Amino acid sequence: MAGSKRSSDIGDKELRESPDNRKSNSRTGREQANRLKVSREQADRSAQLKVTLDDWQQEALNHDGNLLLCTGRQVGKTFIMSRKAAEYMINHKNARIICCSLTEDQAQLIIIMTLDYLERNYKNQISKGNKKPTKNHIQLTNGSSILARPVGNTGDAVRGFTGDVLILDECSRFAEFIFLASKPTLLTTGGQIWMCSTPFGKKGYFYECYLNRANRFKVIEANSWDVVHNRPISEVWTQSKRDEAIRFLDEEKADMSELHFAQEYLGKFVEDLRNFFSEEIIASSCSLQRRTTPILLNKQYFLGCDFARMGEDQTSFEILDKISTNKIEQIENQTTKKTLTTATFDRILTYDYMYNFKKIGIDAGSGTLGVGILDFLLRSRVKSKVVALNNQARDMDKDGEKKKSLMKEDMYMNFLSMLEKGTLKLLDDDEVKMSLRSVQYEYTTEENYSSKVRIFGNFTHIVEGLIRATWLANSKSLNSFIDYI
Repeated sequence: MAGSKRSSDIGDKELRESPDNRKSNSRTGREQANRLKVSREQADRSAQLKVTLDDWQQEALNHDGNLLLCTGRQVGKTFIMSRKAAEYMINHKNARIICCSLTEDQAQLIIIMTLDYLERNYKNQISKGNKKPTKNHIQLTNGSSILARPVGNTGDAVRGFTGDVLILDECSRFAEFIFLASKPTLLTTGGQIWMCSTPFGKKGYFYECYLNRANRFKVIEANSWDVVHNRPISEVWTQSKRDEAIRFLDEEKADMSELHFAQEYLGKFVEDLRNFFSEEIIASSCSLQRRTTPILLNKQYFLGCDFARMGEDQTSFEILDKISTNKIEQIENQTTKKTLTTATFDRILTYDYMYNFKKIGIDAGSGTLGVGILDFLLRSRVKSKVVALNNQARDMDKDGEKKKSLMKEDMYMNFLSMLEKGTLKLLDDDEVKMSLRSVQYEYTTEENYSSKVRIFGNFTHIVEGLIRATWLANSKSLNSFIDYI
């Protein structure tokens, strides 16, 4: 992966050995083992159920040639791409499929889903021994294979490979460099391009391919609203699941602007949604490599956390070092998936044991895990360091009373201003850049006809942690707004 190497095991030893964490290791281990057992059982039950394909999925599966899927969120595009890849490998000897996504987790997801389909339908054709499947690669006994590559921001990770099929996953967010680097993998094979994504504005290569002026692609569209309402009831898609999905979409439609809902769930290319951070800002700001020197405890470290909302899976921990008033550097970015509240609480205490933070900023807004975590933290040794910086309201004092106005937009504008001035530098980390690129904004009109900026995105958890750490590290905002809890 391009950029700074992700230190995903930061503090693993410290996490095991810190005083706050030793006592919870056995409990957390049992919880994780139980969750893994439940996940396996659920997967086994799901494997026994028959999946009925939607008409658009069947059309995509049957098409032979370049394919573009433009869809809303969670309609099953990754599932059908995985199944299509598996069937292609079975029916074409020595076929080579290359799957490109921005991050390693995304790239591996198609591998996992492809392997699941193969194990249930063609288990005897999966290679074994030293050619057995890995998280990034599957090889069949007929010589066919699929390889997952996280392409980051440049696409360099795919250079040098040759393929018969190139899968570009969530490619509306790809930088132009990625397409330039990945498409030549098909040059000598006359191979096929399969791309799929939710739209991300009327711009970029995915949008140009969607317009299909040269009739190069078979373009198939599917939106979340139609899929949820019209997908036939089956063993997998039960009436209960449909009712829950319809309720969720209704709530999302009420919460989101018309333009945002159209992009995310109706799969529409919306012109009036704009990127909050320009490519120039991202390029100039994300320049730091992770430090290799020991942590110095006489420094001013700040932690910003964004906790997963109920039913979602990404929690971020962003650590800044305030070197001086005009020089602040990001030194770590860590994310966890579907972590228990107790494990997240333990991780915060462990990071504080390692860095001795000046302040810890968290989102304790309604609907987040932060509500419960805040309660834990206020009963711990770090209670004097914790500041609740909620997205929808303002900072709060120790009695839970709202103080001076602090909106989400204030934190974003403070963060952007410091990036523009060069006083804040971030890690050259692909996931940090991806999070920055995911942030969009639009102008909405209030009932009194006043104009208001609305900021949103679907991969913003890293930026949400950063804006909190930055707000606390900025001495001006610290003195003017923050009442410590």
